[in-house]
Amino acid sequence: MEEMIDIVDENNRVIGEAPRKGIHKTDKMHRAVHIFLFDKSGRMWLELRSADTDTFPLHYNSAAAGHVSKGESTLNAAIREVDEELGVPVKLKMLYTQTPSEATANEFITLYVAMTDKEPRKHEMTEKLERFTIPEVDKMISSGVKVAPSFLTLYKWWKENGMVKGEEQ
Repeated sequence: MEEMIDIVDENNRVIGEAPRKGIHKTDKMHRAVHIFLFDKSGRMWLELRSADTDTFPLHYNSAAAGHVSKGESTLNAAIREVDEELGVPVKLKMLYTQTPSEATANEFITLYVAMTDKEPRKHEMTEKLERFTIPEVDKMISSGVKVAPSFLTLYKWWKENGMVKGEEQ
């Protein structure tokens, strides 16, 4: 069965539904989640997206991210994405929701953070999963390493708003 997602208006209210596949070829606003995952030393886990992914192949991105399914809460979507993509138990802390823009591919993105002392697994649609210090992430961005625009938008917000990690859960 095809995965369906909610289509929302500019106020993030559900106004319809559409198949997830191909949603980024439209201008329909919808919901997604990103999870910034940290280890106990404060290093950030990032995925290098697969060469086969439909958007931003071989770009660095949040450790886990995905669309919110039809009728699903952002928290349940974040829990599902962490389980599917990383396979580690975490406590999630919701930070904020980014409004849609070209950089977010018309997504209202809810950002969660978490911390783990476990080694997450690499998802099958990920080239690699690596952890970086925050200065290393900053250097990657400033030196032109490819990062997904949605991650960059969220990361800039996170840096400007106190760099909350997962320890406050």
